[in-house]
Amino acid sequence: MAVSVGSSSLTRKALVFALLAAASCGGPVLPGKPAAEPSQLPSQFRNKCDSAKGQLRPLIVEWSAPDRAALEAGARHSQLVVHYEGCDLEVLRSCTATERFAYKYTAITPKDELVTMSDADELYANIPAHAASFEGKLAQKGQLNAAMTIVGMYEAPSLAPAIDELQGDCGRATHVVSALAVGAFEFFAGNAQQAGASVNVLGAGAGIDHSSNHETLSRDGNVKACGSSQRGDAQPPENCGALLRLELAPVRAAGAADPKCEPGTKLVNHECKAIEKPSQLAPEDQNFVDDKNGVGWGNRCYAHFKSGALPFARAACQKGLEANPEPRYRGMILFNLGSIEEATDPKAACEWFRQSIAVRPNGTVEERFKALGCAELLRH
Repeated sequence: MAVSVGSSSLTRKALVFALLAAASCGGPVLPGKPAAEPSQLPSQFRNKCDSAKGQLRPLIVEWSAPDRAALEAGARHSQLVVHYEGCDLEVLRSCTATERFAYKYTAITPKDELVTMSDADELYANIPAHAASFEGKLAQKGQLNAAMTIVGMYEAPSLAPAIDELQGDCGRATHVVSALAVGAFEFFAGNAQQAGASVNVLGAGAGIDHSSNHETLSRDGNVKACGSSQRGDAQPPENCGALLRLELAPVRAAGAADPKCEPGTKLVNHECKAIEKPSQLAPEDQNFVDDKNGVGWGNRCYAHFKSGALPFARAACQKGLEANPEPRYRGMILFNLGSIEEATDPKAACEWFRQSIAVRPNGTVEERFKALGCAELLRH
C-alpha cells in the first residue's frame, strides 16, 4: 500500500531512511555516530523516563523533518518494527512484517487537539524519545505545546504480529507501530493562551498575533488544506499529511499468530469459525428440470443473485455444477458463485474465481480476481 502524506509526502521526500537509535533519554541518533555520554540532568528531570513507561501513543511532532520523513518512507513499504524501552525508540529497519500487516488509510472528521507540557513528567510522557533535548526550552519558556489538526490514520488491519511472523534481524524487536495519525501541527514553546489560544495557533501565518514569549520549534502541514478532508478519502489532502503521533503495540510471543482460516471460515476471537451460508431451492425451482446440461440452473442462479436471494442462488448454482456443464458454462457458474460470496467471504469468492479462470480463462473474471486481491488472500 502506498502512503502519501501531504507536504511531507513520501513521494516528495526522497530522504535516506536513517536508523533512529536512541543513545539515551535524549532520543534517536543517526547510525554510525557514537552515542554521546548522558549529561547530568537537573534534579527536577532525573529519572523522568519512568513517565514514558507504558506510553504507547507518543507524539512525534518534535522529531526533525528528516526523521519524520524516514518514518514515512519506512511505513510505505511495511509495518514499522521498533525497539521501545523507556525513552529509547529505535526503528529496526532490518526487521519487517509481512504484507498482510501493511497500513491502510482511514479518513476521519477533522479534529483539533492541543497537548500542553508544563513540567518534566508531562514532557517525558508525551515526547519520550527527545524529551531530554527540550528540558532547557521547557525551563526557559515554562510550557511546551503541540497544536494539531488530525484528519486520518494509517492503521495496520490486524493484531500485532508474533515475533515468528517478523522477517530479518528482529532479535531486539519489542513493538510495532500499529497506527500513525496524520494532519497538520505546530510544536511551540510559550504559554498557549498568550500565543493565541488552543489550536488557533495553527493559523499563525494567517493573522494570529503571538506574544513575544511564543517560539515555534517545528511545524508541518497546512491547517487550511486540512479543511478539504472528507470521510472516505483514500489519502490525506495535499499539504495535510504530516505525521503527528504513533500508536505502538507489543510484539506477541512466538506461536501466538492467529490461524490461517480456510475459505468458508473467518477469524473470530483468534479462532476460525464457519461462515453461515444458507442454501435452499426456491419454491419455483423445486420441480425444475434442466434439459440444457446445467445452463438452465446457471441462468436461475444468476437471476436469484441479481434479486438478492442468495440462498436460492447458491442452491441453483450447485445444481448447475452437478449437471457437469461444458467448460464455458461451468466457468460462468463458478463466477456466479464467486460473486455471491464476495461480500461475506472474500477468500471463498477468490477460490471460485480461481476455478472459473482455470476452466474458462476470461478477462472480466481475471480483473475481478485482481481487484479483490485474491493472490494475497489465497496465499494466507
